[in-house]
Amino acid sequence: MKRLVFLLVLICAAPLAAAPYAEHQARRPELFDPETGYRIGRQRAPTPDDIPAPAVLVTPQEARALLAEGALALDVFAAQQSRFDELEGTWLVSEQRLSLPGAVWLPEVGRGRLSDIMQRYLEDNLTRMTAGDRARALVVFCVADCWMSWNAAQRIAAMGYTRVYWFRLGTDGWLDIGGALAPVDPVAVDVD
Repeated sequence: MKRLVFLLVLICAAPLAAAPYAEHQARRPELFDPETGYRIGRQRAPTPDDIPAPAVLVTPQEARALLAEGALALDVFAAQQSRFDELEGTWLVSEQRLSLPGAVWLPEVGRGRLSDIMQRYLEDNLTRMTAGDRARALVVFCVADCWMSWNAAQRIAAMGYTRVYWFRLGTDGWLDIGGALAPVDPVAVDVD
């Protein structure tokens, strides 16, 4: 009997784990911005198995192939202190971040709502890193179960970038396929 109950619980819970983003929003609307649909609360929580187009969900193997073809790895993991020095523009981080080799780390650009400074930080760095090429492939990631990469991938696609790939499992998925991680420093904020 216990085994039957356990199986029923697993069967009933499986659809919740794979619920599309719209179902996440319907269940917990207070966690989402009503205008944009971006997640604004509890960034570290199970993420959906999909993302609105034109962003595309990719597996660790697909992310590796895209990066081998020259895609830009964009890490949006939050800065530990979630603050930058407003005079210098440098980030205050308490721990070294390990990321995909060659990745660029733009902390905080995956928040559900961005300040004007953070929006400009994202826009300016994307323009610089892609040399203005909005067709440059971008692999956006964080860690597994982090909505910041989901938000950032959509935000970047909404800015007109046409090849935005959401690497849902991030650094955790990279390690799962035997990939190595390397230290990365956050890009400074231009405070001028």
